[in-house]
Order: sequence, then structure tokens, then C-alpha cells
Amino acid sequence: MRCPLAYYYTQTTIPTQQKRKSKKMEELLSKQREECKELQSKITNLRKQLKEGNKKQKRALQQKISQMEADLSQKHATERQKLDKGDEETNETQQEDLLNTLLQQMEDTKITTAEKSSVQSSLNTKENTPQQPKKSRNRQKERLERRKAEMKKMSEQAELESEKMADLKNEEKKKFSKILEEAGLVAVDIPADGNCLFASISHQLNYHHNVKLNSQALRNKSADYVLKHCEQFEGFLLDEESGEVLPVSDYCNEIRNNSKWGSDIEIQALANSLEVPVHVYNTEGPVLKFNPSTVKFEKPLCIAYYQHLFGLGAHYNSLLYRDN
Repeated sequence: MRCPLAYYYTQTTIPTQQKRKSKKMEELLSKQREECKELQSKITNLRKQLKEGNKKQKRALQQKISQMEADLSQKHATERQKLDKGDEETNETQQEDLLNTLLQQMEDTKITTAEKSSVQSSLNTKENTPQQPKKSRNRQKERLERRKAEMKKMSEQAELESEKMADLKNEEKKKFSKILEEAGLVAVDIPADGNCLFASISHQLNYHHNVKLNSQALRNKSADYVLKHCEQFEGFLLDEESGEVLPVSDYCNEIRNNSKWGSDIEIQALANSLEVPVHVYNTEGPVLKFNPSTVKFEKPLCIAYYQHLFGLGAHYNSLLYRDN
């Protein structure tokens, strides 16, 4: 004889939990769709501000857009995964608590004479049949095992990422060795402290033109130039975290007052301000040449741009000709 409470639990409680989970997922997906629309609107505004013919700024903007899309996609995947895991553990706990409540209710319920007879008959049958002791389910142990499996999977993924990064580093190192060998250049190591672009240009200015300007002085010069010629750079001054366009004054304050990494914008600003060409060697294409509107020093400043070789990410080194 099937227990009416057990039947009710099977037919009513579980579907209700599934509906609740489905509703939560629908709400999450609706929120994520709105975030995707907001991102597309932000991207559209950024592209509208792009000036035609400026390939360097267009390439920088496209890289930023790709990163923004990847970040949002990862955020959404993490949210959906957390919802699935949270519902699974919550449902298990709720089911366990409900079963305990149902068992207690069954003990407190008065059984009718007919039910007593049916139960007694069932007990007599069970007494004559040898039964194996039922193994109790250890839900806490199961949760620990699941978490252990998840940690193992995350560790394996981290190892794969580490191996991939090691391959990228080795590949970039080999490519740069060939590029510098053919150009007759050698790299001069610059500390990776957030000031590497400005320190590399400072080293080049001092070595080739006897101009002594430290990293902070070069930060100030680039910020002054951008602020004075803001019409050239508006729409491309992006916040590193949010990807939103910053007001020119806010962007320049960040360049002056903290270790914000330098970019193509600062290179072009310094080339124009110092009236000296800047050549940037890289492994992704030809040498990037930032030419000033007027030239005071003809000998270009040569620096190397790395994407993978250094642990903190992008990095610049100073380059000298081997004959010197």
C-alpha cells in the first residue's frame, strides 16, 4: 500500500521546486539579455565616436570591444553555473527536511483498523523474509565529494591555462629573437612596474639624444598634450575596468597620478610633444611607426612591445642597436 503522503510529495513538491528553479533561471536570463543590450548600445556609441581613417585607434577600440564582450560572456556563464549549483544543494536540503517532517507526521497519525491489518500483514511477510540492512545516505559526504571533484576540475583547467601561457611565452620569445636579430637590435630590460612604457622612452631619450626626463615627467608631458589637443583623442580615452569613455580631464588625471599603463595614445602624444619618431617592434605585424607632426630629433626611439612574455601582461622594453 503506497503511503498517501509519499505520493503527495512525489506529485506536488518536486514539480513545484522545478517550477521555482525554472522561474529563477528565466529571471536571470532576462537580466542577462538586458545587460547584452546595454553592452551593444555602449559599443555602438563607441563606434560612432570613431574617426574615419585612424586605423590605430580603430584597432585599439576593436580589441577593447572584444575584451568587453568576453568579460560579459564569462560573467553570465558564472552566474548560470552558480544558480544551478545553488538550486541543487538547496533542493537536496529541502527534500531531506521535508522527508523528516513527513516521517514524523506518519508516526503521529492514528492508523485505522484496516490500515493496521494491512501493515501487520506486511510486517509478518517481512519477518519471514531475511532483509539486508539498508545503508543510510550521507548527504554531507556526497556534497564534499562533489566539491572535491569541482576543485580537481578547476585545478586541471588552471594547469591547461598555465601550459597554454607557457607556449605563448616561448613562441613570442622565439619570434622576438628573430625580429631583433634581423634588425640588429638588443633588448634592454625595463622593470615591469606599470611605468615600463615611460621608462623605456626615458631610456631612449637619454641614450640617443641626451634628454633627461624621468617617467613622471613623461606622464605629465603626455597628459598635457592630450588635454591641449583633446579633439584628436575624444572617444578613445577608455576606462580600463568598465570600458566606458572617460572625460578628457579624468583620463589625464589618471595618467599623471597613478601607474595607469601607457598605450598608443601616450606614445603618439609623446612623439608629437617631444618631436621625435617612436618605433614600436612587436610579434603581431610590422613595426608601428609613430611620426610627429614636426621633427626635432631625427633618430627614432625604438622600443619593444610584449604581450605574453612577462607575468603582469603587456610590457615594453628599450631597444639598442647592437653596434652601439
